[in-house]
Amino acid sequence: MHATSQFSHFRLAIAPGVPSSCLSTLLALQRTEEPDTPIAFFEASGDDLVIGLEEGRYDAGISLRHVSAPFLRSQPLWIDNMAVAMPLRSSLLGRATLTTAEVLDYPGFRWQAETCPLLDQRLSSFPPLSEQSMQHVTSFEILALWVAAGYGVGISAQSRIERAHAWGITMRPLSDAPYEVVTHLQRPRERASAISELFERRAMQVAKDSAAYSNTR
Repeated sequence: MHATSQFSHFRLAIAPGVPSSCLSTLLALQRTEEPDTPIAFFEASGDDLVIGLEEGRYDAGISLRHVSAPFLRSQPLWIDNMAVAMPLRSSLLGRATLTTAEVLDYPGFRWQAETCPLLDQRLSSFPPLSEQSMQHVTSFEILALWVAAGYGVGISAQSRIERAHAWGITMRPLSDAPYEVVTHLQRPRERASAISELFERRAMQVAKDSAAYSNTR
């Protein structure tokens, strides 16, 4: 455990799409190793997170966007792959993998908070009618609801789909590219504190452990 002042606190902004088992592990580690440092959590849009870091409202932020700005450090942490969510009784279950083009042959759902620039670029390369088959939803839970009910397929982070198996959905990988969702830790360059430094070390350790676990699967 690291000794800290009882007046120390840590203001962490979290953008939509980030919450995951890795983040839970990181926050549990933070609470265990530094129980006397209270954390204030803020749900923030990507833009507000960056502005808040610049203005000093947040000590650190976690988002799915890589931010290139002179006043910020942006550190990639853990990586997930986008995959296809489908009902347990889908006609596609006989396929080991699917391509993005094949997915667009079916009604589909996507939660845009899971930012994946390469996937967005790929989807934009298809004719407008193909793109219209992909409906945007406001949460992963809504995506899983429609997919489990048999209204189409979804594209989401592989780990989320796997954890939602009990809802009545299963997963197949996308084979045409490694569409990666990367979680980033952002911190101001000029206002580094001992608390922020220790939080980043813990985040990097969780990311390292997550990568090692993924390689053994």
